[in-house]
Amino acid sequence: MSTEQSKLEHQLALLHQQYLARLQDEIPELARQVSALAALPQKLNWRDEIKGLKFKLHTLAGSAGTFGFPALGRISKNLELELRNWMESPAAPAVEQIRDFITLFQQVHQAYQASHHVLSVTSSQLQKQSGRHASIYVLEAQADISGFIELTLTSFGYQVKTATSVAELKQLVDAQIPDALVLDISPAADAEDGLGFVARLQSTQKEPIPVLILSEQDGFGLHLAAVRVGAQGYFVKPVNTTMLEARLQRLLAIRSREAFRVLIVDDDQLLAEHYALVLQGAGLRAEILADPTKIYDSLNRFHPDVVLLDVNMPYCTGPELAQLIRLSDQWLSVPIIYLSSETDSERQLAALVKGGDDFLTKPMTDTALIVAVFARAQRARQLADMMTKDSLTGLLQHARVKEQLTYELQRADRTGVAVSTVMIDIDLFKKVNDSYGHPVGDQVISSLANLLKQQLRKIDIVGRYGGEEYLLILSDCTKEQAFTVVEQLRKAFAAIPFSYADGHFNCTFSAGISQWHSGLDTEQFIEQADQALYQAKHAGRNRTMVFDAKKT
Repeated sequence: MSTEQSKLEHQLALLHQQYLARLQDEIPELARQVSALAALPQKLNWRDEIKGLKFKLHTLAGSAGTFGFPALGRISKNLELELRNWMESPAAPAVEQIRDFITLFQQVHQAYQASHHVLSVTSSQLQKQSGRHASIYVLEAQADISGFIELTLTSFGYQVKTATSVAELKQLVDAQIPDALVLDISPAADAEDGLGFVARLQSTQKEPIPVLILSEQDGFGLHLAAVRVGAQGYFVKPVNTTMLEARLQRLLAIRSREAFRVLIVDDDQLLAEHYALVLQGAGLRAEILADPTKIYDSLNRFHPDVVLLDVNMPYCTGPELAQLIRLSDQWLSVPIIYLSSETDSERQLAALVKGGDDFLTKPMTDTALIVAVFARAQRARQLADMMTKDSLTGLLQHARVKEQLTYELQRADRTGVAVSTVMIDIDLFKKVNDSYGHPVGDQVISSLANLLKQQLRKIDIVGRYGGEEYLLILSDCTKEQAFTVVEQLRKAFAAIPFSYADGHFNCTFSAGISQWHSGLDTEQFIEQADQALYQAKHAGRNRTMVFDAKKT
């Protein structure tokens, strides 16, 4: 058992003990309120008398199963539904109904005393970090192909090791497991041995290693064999190495993506903490909000991918809070999942139409919670990417990157941190399209985008500003530091080989840099970087220039 898993199970056990302690106080108090029901028919405000009891039973019905008391949860739910029927009736309950209710409540004590449960949570393996330092092993018998693949991937910052036989690959794997494999299964490369080795290797891994297949042949049988060893890409020779790298970049980006963020709004603190621990154990980030009046503060600070919302809370209901969230266009697309012990389908539907996307009935298994949240979060992030990112490069669209720049400048104005912006333009790009065709031109555009995403920091912002233009926002970065970074990028891009029908070629880019100062708005800031870019183009291209007000 890993240290993280042990820590998680210890935290869940502590919550379990806290819940037991809470029950020791709550159940006697419930018993007192239930006993007081005997005088209910004589009271004019009898509905008010049972409202608080009904809410407590609703909370108990939703939490007991999660903490290991399923029978207690079921009985509490039955009692809650009985009180609901009373409240919907025009007359106070009869003496016989109250007597039966008190008798049924005795089962609460029995269920509490008889139930014992050991909590367990399946925690996910920590995702591997990938990106510029990802290790790639290449099995390729032909030295020229192997060398070209190594040159391309190394230009993007990968750590590449090559093998010409399965025996050599096995030695590499025995020393260290790679982040991804590129495997030639052409007949000359002893395909059956290679596939067999990878299949055996995958069987020993908790998480499959991404595999890209190279082959001289195509066809259903080979594709099926590739899929069975976990292949997520199939490339027929001659291999387009820039497309190979693009596939690698997407696969490794999935594995290293930022954890999904989940905001939990529930007045039951122990239950909310349990949900948070379970989700954190599955690799998600979770934050608890106990005070619904702070919802906007939490949304703006935490930026959740999903909101888990209790339906019944004392200050306001879940559907009311969902409608508050939906008042702002910024949060219209954030999935809201209701949590409740409510089982009536009509009531669930009534809640869903008020801003909700899904309904989970308490108690739920930890697995059900993880699956529901993960699926919604993944879909929400995919939709957000589609709306804000360029389809070819995966970078922010023109309007979005300018919007992000405005935010960064506002932050810089408050904190005084340095911000530099960079305009990049691929040199003689029209000639690339005219000489090699638009599909090859698209590969050049995508490759530079991938290079920028891999080599820059996570806090840096990159957007596709135009056809072959890119805008970089480098926070906490002076113009001198930006110059060093961009020069490294320029040299790396110039080293990337691009394939076309008759051979290979290289491309370059020019760049202009500007550093923000107080009083400079977004448009002026971009214009300064654009002027520096123009100077770089005018000076002969394939170079980086820094904006100098004295030269304008």
